[in-house]
Amino acid sequence: MQEGKNEIENAEEISKITKNERKTPLQVVEKSLMSKKTLSDPLKSTGSSQVSQESTPDLSGSLWVDRYKPTSTKQIIGQQGDKSNVKKLTRWLSNWHANHSGKKKLARPSPWSKDDSGAFFKAALLSGPPGIGKTTSAHLVCKELGLDIVEFNASDTRSKRLLHEDVSELLCNKSLFGYFKDGNSNKPTAKHVLLMDEVDGMAGNEDRGGIQELIQLIKNSRIPVICMCNDRHHPKIRSLVNYCFDLGFSKPRLEQIRGAMMTICYKEGVGVTADILNDIITASNQDIRQVLHHLSMFSARNKKLSGEQTKVDAKNGQKILKLGPWDVLRKVFSAEEHKKMSLQDRSDLFFQDYNIGPLFVQDNYLNVKPHAAKGNLLKTLECVANASESMTIGDTVERAIRSNNAWNLLPVQALYSSVLPGEYMEGHLTSQINFPAWLGKNSRTQKLSRLAQELQIHMRLSITGDRESVVLEYVNHLRRAITYPLATKGLDGVDEAVSVMDGYHLTREDLDSILELASWPQQRDPMGAVDSKVKAAFTRAYNKDVVMLPYSVTSVKKVSIASNKVATLDGEEETEVDETEETQEPDDITVDSMIKAKKRAAPKRKVDKDASQAVASNAKRGKGKGKAN
Repeated sequence: MQEGKNEIENAEEISKITKNERKTPLQVVEKSLMSKKTLSDPLKSTGSSQVSQESTPDLSGSLWVDRYKPTSTKQIIGQQGDKSNVKKLTRWLSNWHANHSGKKKLARPSPWSKDDSGAFFKAALLSGPPGIGKTTSAHLVCKELGLDIVEFNASDTRSKRLLHEDVSELLCNKSLFGYFKDGNSNKPTAKHVLLMDEVDGMAGNEDRGGIQELIQLIKNSRIPVICMCNDRHHPKIRSLVNYCFDLGFSKPRLEQIRGAMMTICYKEGVGVTADILNDIITASNQDIRQVLHHLSMFSARNKKLSGEQTKVDAKNGQKILKLGPWDVLRKVFSAEEHKKMSLQDRSDLFFQDYNIGPLFVQDNYLNVKPHAAKGNLLKTLECVANASESMTIGDTVERAIRSNNAWNLLPVQALYSSVLPGEYMEGHLTSQINFPAWLGKNSRTQKLSRLAQELQIHMRLSITGDRESVVLEYVNHLRRAITYPLATKGLDGVDEAVSVMDGYHLTREDLDSILELASWPQQRDPMGAVDSKVKAAFTRAYNKDVVMLPYSVTSVKKVSIASNKVATLDGEEETEVDETEETQEPDDITVDSMIKAKKRAAPKRKVDKDASQAVASNAKRGKGKGKAN
């Protein structure tokens, strides 16, 4: 009994405490906003020391990436120059509302403009490898300009329906954060920013149609939109970049990262040398976030980092990269990259994508200036010849791999298609990287081959040549025989052109194929000299003179199954099914596609029932002799 009484008293005390701690919704909103402000400004001093102690969180047990997270744009590594992306983003955001107020007439800048301020665009695209400060830069720039951020990242569903229903309203709303900001503002502000992180990850069923809807929202947006991605050359980003201020973030230099990391190690009491830091930064691929994680983990075991052990740890924790073909090509020909790469590392570049990688090398090796030539034209030609011969051998190896399924020869192809051309042409690129033109040319070749095959099939009853003969001997003459009367005689030449097409059993689509097969670069289109009225008359005349072509595809309707009801001896009706044969005799003209049967005339409608009966009775009286009544 005593134990039960004590439990009741404890429950009453807990209920009183819980009741006293309940807060109104307004207090909850105020508390969340104040905590948000406290976390965003941990080092900002207030008027009271007591408030300062309460607002400054204890970061002693936090991760290094959170403890040393930049609190201003001046602390971002590699973004201190006047032409840095952070400065460009700051100027773009500060002038956004003035540029898009409708008072200025903005023109789209040239894609190759270097001094573009981005005033024309309503959105900005921040692209670059992970861990270099894209998200941090966007947050700090908005914070310094007094802009509120609404963020959507890969953990949120960003489908077309969600963006249309929810985000479209957000682009026209006002921020309520001003109501609770220190009590200094009495009205809400319209200045807030939509932040779309990892837009290159908007794929799959959950985010289906998200990129297209995002583009439509950007066109009609009344607030700035900041998009971020890792892969600038992703196929989904190609359409988005046309509507965004393109800001490409590059990895900071090793010296810049090393200086900042030395400062952090000094504050943490970690003994480390410059060479050890270089190994850690290189193994992390200059990812600042991962460098901080490695330093935090290595120093937890020993405050003084030794060279041998740290090298082993850095190698074990080396970042595995998936490079795109553009990044691979830069590394294949870059002399600076070759200094820190072994033969195995250079061979691994080929295996990033061995299907399209050799095509990139073949299409761009002439745009490289080899350092070994030292500007000598003869030596440059020797380097080009050696690289070309190596790629020829690599193409032969690839043919053997795919024809004989000999995939064990891939390392040999890597040597001849990637490593040796990069060695011969080692230097730097002199122009932008071109996408392999072979893919487009091969697609066009397949298309023209298909068109030539269709023409040969249609003309088979009139000619004896094969597909190659059609292209070399017939196409040019057919084009002239059809287009010349239309261009010179006008409407009088329509019948002559139609007769040529009928003589070779050509369709209207075949004429387009002939014009495409017989066209050459920088050659005038012969149909361009034909008047539009003549073209229309030619099409009408061809469609009017309908001729059943021998290769027309027709389908014979199956005879339906007839069912007759037959009375049985028991008086019940039994269904008798008569199945007729689907195949008919070869001499049946009803299934011949070259013969068209005329439709039977519809019977005349009866004008009057009484009149028809009278006619029938008169007809009966006219037969035989009449009987007397």
